[in-house]
Amino acid sequence: SRLSVGFFAKPRPVAHCDAMPAEPDAAASEVKRFTRDDIEAVVKNKDQFKAFCKEKCAECGKPATKNASTMPSAVVIHMLDQWWCRECGRVLCQAHRIQGQHTCERLDQQKERNKNITHEQLASQIAEAEARKQAIEEEKKAEARRAAEAEEQQRLVRKDRRQLIAKKAKYVEDFLQGLARDTDAAAARGAARRDELLELYTRAKRIALTLYNEYEHPTLPGLAEEDWQDVKDIYERAREITGMFIAVEGQPLDMANPWDPPPPGAEQSVEADGAGLGRGLL
Repeated sequence: SRLSVGFFAKPRPVAHCDAMPAEPDAAASEVKRFTRDDIEAVVKNKDQFKAFCKEKCAECGKPATKNASTMPSAVVIHMLDQWWCRECGRVLCQAHRIQGQHTCERLDQQKERNKNITHEQLASQIAEAEARKQAIEEEKKAEARRAAEAEEQQRLVRKDRRQLIAKKAKYVEDFLQGLARDTDAAAARGAARRDELLELYTRAKRIALTLYNEYEHPTLPGLAEEDWQDVKDIYERAREITGMFIAVEGQPLDMANPWDPPPPGAEQSVEADGAGLGRGLL
């Protein structure tokens, strides 16, 4: 038999090139992040709220906010922490947000940075963070105080206005009461006008009491505009019947109030004479 001799070929060295990293998918690399103000604005907006209810989890890509669609946006805005991480600003599903599977990248980065700092630096960072937190809290308190002061100022303005129209209504009531007691003048005017003045007095007395009660114990957010208009109409009619007017501090009673817009074509100074409880009073 013929002997065949063969040789095992040595394996050729293969040059391995460093693998080029694949281009990341643009859609996958783009992570939505929301500040508190941003996400609240989204939920408050009717059209954007619908889109919010279709958000995907930034961790796993599964639907994250579908259950929010079953609730009114006014309720959802107070439950945002169920879907939104205030640390990294991402929207997450229930599993990664609530059930402890969410690893917040911002916290991880902070932990990594903390490995390389000294105890003194860490203490300084904590103190600075606490100072910033305290400053934010103080600003919130100051803003709340300013809002309370503005509301109190508005309340006092409304109170002053209620007092003024109640005082004028009382003047009208007293004026009509005096007319009703003057039997000689009432007889001279005739039965029809006497009865009309009595009816005006009855209305004025009722409305004056209503406006005073509104001053003492308000039940309306603003002024009792309809009652006040009735007082002005009653006084105008009483003047037409009698030819008389109410004098306050030597001046005719002014039924126009300081906050009323000026009559068309009239240019009245804000420093107008305040006699007669008119525009210059407040």
